[in-house]
Amino acid sequence: MSIIHLTDIVLRCPSGLDHNLPDESHISLKVLLNNNKSKVIGPLIKGSESFWKLVENLQLPTGVLSFKITPRRLENYEFTPLGSAEFFCDNLIAMSLAQINEVVQPLVAATCDGPAFELCFSSVVIPSDEPPTIVALNEEQIHQVRAVRQSDQHPVVPYEELAHREALATMLHYQVPESRRKEFLQAFPDLLYQQAVTLRDDDPQKQDMLPTVFNLFHSRYAQDKNPLDLDKAIAAVDDVVKITPDGHPRKADMLAQRGAFLLLRIEHQLGNEHIPTTADFEGAISDLERSLTVTPDDGMRKPNRLRNLGIVFRHRCDLTGDINNIDKSISALNDAVHLTPEGYPSKPACLCQLGLSLTSRFEVTRNPVDADEAISAYNDAVQLTPEGHPDKQSYLNNLGSSLMRRFEHTGELIDADEAISACNDAVQLTPEDHPDKQSYLNNLGSSLMRRFEHRGDLIDINRAISAQNHAVCLTPEGDALKPLYLQNLGISYSSCFERTDEVVDIEKAISACKDAVRLTPDGHSDKPERLLGLGTAFMHRSERTGQLADINEAISVYTIAERLIPEDHPDKHSYLNNLGISLRLRFQRTGDLVDIDNAISDHIDSVRLTPDGHALKPGHLHNLGLSFVRRFERTGDIIDIDKAISAHNDAVQLTPMGHAKKPDRLNSLGISFMHRYKHTGELSDIDESVSAHTDAVNLTQDSHPHLCGYQTNLGNSFTQRFTHTGELVDIDKAISAHNDAHTRDLVDVDYAISSYNDAVNLIPDDHTHKTTFLNNLGEALLSRSELTGSRVDIDMAISKFRLCAKSSAGIPSLRYRAATKWARLSLKDNSSTTLDGYDTALALLPRVAWLGQTISDQHKQLLSIGGIGNEAAAAAIALGQQETAIEWLEQARSVVWGQLLNLRTPVDELRDADFELANELERVSKDLESAGNRNDSFIPSDKQLSMEQTARQHRKLATDWDMLIEKARSIPGFEDFLRPKKLEKLSRAARSGPVVVINVHEARCDALVVMADLDDVIHVPLDGFSYTKAEDLQRSLNKVLSTAGVHKRDARGPQMVSTKHDNLKFEEILSMLWTNVVQPVLAALVSIDPEPPRIWWCATGPLTFLPIHAAGLYNTRELGFKTSDFAVSSYTPTLTALLERPVPAQQQFQGLLAVIQPCTPGLSPLPNAEKELAQMEQLDSSLHIHSLSGELATVESVVNGMQECSWVHLACHAIQETSEPTQSAFSLQNRTLTLSKLISQPFPHADFAFLSACQTAKGDKKLSEEAVHLAAGMLAAGYRSVIATMWSIMDEDAPVVACEVYSHLVRDPQLSSTRAAHALHHAVKCLRDQLEESGKSSFTSWVPFIHVGM
Repeated sequence: MSIIHLTDIVLRCPSGLDHNLPDESHISLKVLLNNNKSKVIGPLIKGSESFWKLVENLQLPTGVLSFKITPRRLENYEFTPLGSAEFFCDNLIAMSLAQINEVVQPLVAATCDGPAFELCFSSVVIPSDEPPTIVALNEEQIHQVRAVRQSDQHPVVPYEELAHREALATMLHYQVPESRRKEFLQAFPDLLYQQAVTLRDDDPQKQDMLPTVFNLFHSRYAQDKNPLDLDKAIAAVDDVVKITPDGHPRKADMLAQRGAFLLLRIEHQLGNEHIPTTADFEGAISDLERSLTVTPDDGMRKPNRLRNLGIVFRHRCDLTGDINNIDKSISALNDAVHLTPEGYPSKPACLCQLGLSLTSRFEVTRNPVDADEAISAYNDAVQLTPEGHPDKQSYLNNLGSSLMRRFEHTGELIDADEAISACNDAVQLTPEDHPDKQSYLNNLGSSLMRRFEHRGDLIDINRAISAQNHAVCLTPEGDALKPLYLQNLGISYSSCFERTDEVVDIEKAISACKDAVRLTPDGHSDKPERLLGLGTAFMHRSERTGQLADINEAISVYTIAERLIPEDHPDKHSYLNNLGISLRLRFQRTGDLVDIDNAISDHIDSVRLTPDGHALKPGHLHNLGLSFVRRFERTGDIIDIDKAISAHNDAVQLTPMGHAKKPDRLNSLGISFMHRYKHTGELSDIDESVSAHTDAVNLTQDSHPHLCGYQTNLGNSFTQRFTHTGELVDIDKAISAHNDAHTRDLVDVDYAISSYNDAVNLIPDDHTHKTTFLNNLGEALLSRSELTGSRVDIDMAISKFRLCAKSSAGIPSLRYRAATKWARLSLKDNSSTTLDGYDTALALLPRVAWLGQTISDQHKQLLSIGGIGNEAAAAAIALGQQETAIEWLEQARSVVWGQLLNLRTPVDELRDADFELANELERVSKDLESAGNRNDSFIPSDKQLSMEQTARQHRKLATDWDMLIEKARSIPGFEDFLRPKKLEKLSRAARSGPVVVINVHEARCDALVVMADLDDVIHVPLDGFSYTKAEDLQRSLNKVLSTAGVHKRDARGPQMVSTKHDNLKFEEILSMLWTNVVQPVLAALVSIDPEPPRIWWCATGPLTFLPIHAAGLYNTRELGFKTSDFAVSSYTPTLTALLERPVPAQQQFQGLLAVIQPCTPGLSPLPNAEKELAQMEQLDSSLHIHSLSGELATVESVVNGMQECSWVHLACHAIQETSEPTQSAFSLQNRTLTLSKLISQPFPHADFAFLSACQTAKGDKKLSEEAVHLAAGMLAAGYRSVIATMWSIMDEDAPVVACEVYSHLVRDPQLSSTRAAHALHHAVKCLRDQLEESGKSSFTSWVPFIHVGM
């Protein structure tokens, strides 16, 4: 293709008049083609007062229709156009063919000031490989330049000889060939500077050379971005300022130049995440202000200097936060705009800088006037910039960003629409290879995202992802902005996932956000924001999959991000809000109250920090309400649900109609009213609930994935109102709503019910919300069946509850409740699936009380869901499945202790099959046991991060444990590894005597006797007993004990008194136990024997707190009417606790640790404790007693002693802590030895414990099946045999029992704890005889002593 060559290009002033351009003026040509591409050539070389010559050709392809040439003068880094001329290529080609050699074109002046110029050149059309030669000017400099250009190796004139010639040096800088330019810049500026500084200050040549020096250093900085070159440029201009006297015309220019260079150094520091020096800020401001005092208002020097001053003030405000700086910035930039003539090319750039400063002030003050004025400034900049101008897209982009900021503050959709329009125009005007293209694409994507959040239009989010993906693809690796673009892309994918529920979207979100975090260095100011995006992605995935690991990841990154963000950061509220959400989600999975308390605290702070009118405030209020609801569901505190309704009401009121989140907030408000209705029974609350849910459904598009949830909740509201009013229309509406939730378009209710199974298939099986929908659907069907008696509805309800319970996704506690409903409904109808339902519920217990929680939280979880074991066992017995009943009771009782024992299960056999797996199981089990005993209550704020890391590690260990167990079960022969034990193995617990498991339930009461030599369970129906009778007996006993003063928390003392009336009442209780419980059992087992056999009692329900071992008729002295006449009684919390544990070969007795506390600080004295020790020390020396008394009995010394000894005797006060069972404790000298501490310690020689203290086997009524008392804790700690007390004991009785027990034990040559039950049996008989002889016979004195374990 041919090329048009423009040669001999000359700019001249035809009038010959003085053109007022300084001699050092730098003039170049900007060429703008009609395809919006541009290029700059020059500089032009001055030939005379009115003549400049370009020493190179301009080449244009013949395919270009037209082009515009604009000569420009550079001053203080601002280009001033001298006019422009437009040329059409067709005309030039015609002139070339006509051999018209010279083209002369007058320039259209940019302003009316100054002389008129004209542009002259010759045009030649020739092939591109034959460029025409340049017509040389008749000047020596041009000859030298041509020589330099013709040689790529050595310049004709050495640099050193040219250094003193300023004009030629500048020309050389721009005219050397590209291959030589870097070499030139590396050497020449320093050589020139060295020569300049050797000259005298009064030498005019020095004053001429130094400006060239600092310009060259600046050029080298622009090429390499080496800050040392900026330092040299500033040093050079410093030299000029110093040698230029005050009052000299150049002084103001040099001050302004130094201020401009200092501004450039400040921006370099900021761009590289460094803090500029105070000296640079003060120097730049001083120089620019001094220059302004002598700069006249006319011309462009003053506006340019005001603009630089405004920029410096803005940067200082951003760094220091001093609002006075941004005020000064805006003042300076306002003056600059007003002094810049209309139509002047630099006015749009000045307006843009004013917009930036106004935006900065808006970010601090949130004054809407600043936002309005910023938008006005940007809008003027856009309007004043002609089409095709290369800066037009930048101004459009800034306008869009400013409009979007105002939208985020006010929520006015028109701002979002206009912002997207401006950003889109900026993208369309920017060539693909433009360095700012990706930035404009990112801003467009972010703006579309914000509008999507408001409107919920999928077109917006898809466009946002497209633009942001494009931005990421255009950004090279290593670019500082790539992490930002990746983060925004990840956020958009997260939002898209929320709308579409497509798993691929959330996977892409996590991937993009991870890359953003990875590419952002630690310490970077944007690191918190990157972490925020990643946490949001993890949180969204957890809501879809229900994976606790994702919630933990979200909390971890949110916590780190929130700690990194300063307290006064304007976005602090967003970080707190997201952290609160993630903590709430984890609470819903684990039930850890610490999480929901922290979530509410974070949400309250988030709302407090969010300014009124802020677009995010409704969302923060909504999340605060949700957290209050969750805590109310757990604690039942009416204050929480009142606060929830208040927060949700505010959120709804502040959310405008048409907002995408309005239905969701209405739905939450409806749920809150529903909760309060269930608590108070106020009909107005259920009416409000129906109203809110109805509005939520009506405002939701048919294609929205949350519609099914809203409709389900609407159905629940109608169901509840039906139960209150009995109006059939309400239950019909409930079924209809559930039908809509699952089948969308189906309206016929009968067809809906028959199609429910198909409807739930619309929700993916692995979706964590599917279980919720199934459960709610089952509830609605059940409600209608209660009205109509429809067998179909019941069967369908059972089906839905079964699917919910069997689902692999969903919250374990919800699935557990669904399983219980399935079992109970089936039991009512004698369905064959009853046992399956109970079996499923029991299998979920370890998931509800998960090992990833502390022991305390596991107990709280079990308390929140209620017991199922007794109910399941009663059902199994009714169906003739006594073996199943035994297995289920074992599975449902002492769940927490059972899991602890599993952690201590030897893995020797597994080690033979998989050595590494066994070792890993041992490691994880030890770490898990330690983690389960941590206490997260009352954590100081400065420790919460480390505690969160500890809790996260705990949950990871639990997840690892589950995976390792599954891996072990995949090994042949280990399929049942750590699964619930079957009767075949459990029956070994009865190797030393029968174990009687007594199931007490509202439906029936039965005794199930396990004997080692029998394959079947002996079933003894307790027809004369009931759950109600057991409760009555428990209440009667508590009353007697309270009257006698033996229910005091720490009472072991002489103040306890038992009246004759109390004894008679006690006798009545023991008589009823004998008649209704014990006698029927013993009748089936044994006869009177001089040496009574052992028998173990494993009671349930209220019977757990009654003294079965003392049951009998005490109005007669004949044998055969008391439990003790037939057997030596022991108790056990479970059969598993009696199974043989591996004992190290030839384990020797390691002595007895006696802990004696006669005077514990803060508690009543126990004077007989020392007597107790004295009597023990008088016994056989084979006991090897190691005593710790008084001040020696500290927690540390006692634990150490227990680790060294086989037996331990604790004569002290004890505390039963019902609110925190694991904090039940023995009171020692320096502090309490808690149950949680005991079970966390290794006691390698543990064998027998005598707890000569009060209430050590009392237990907790609310957790009757969990045996949360000190005696059971000692079993869990490894002691095989324990003597304990059911209530407080007399201080004077304790030495009698202790002495008799140890006297009986030392009779055998080989000390054995297996004789402890017989020893206690004998000791209690002795105590009872002594009391009768002294006339002080009292059941409250001898009955509390019991034996637990082997």
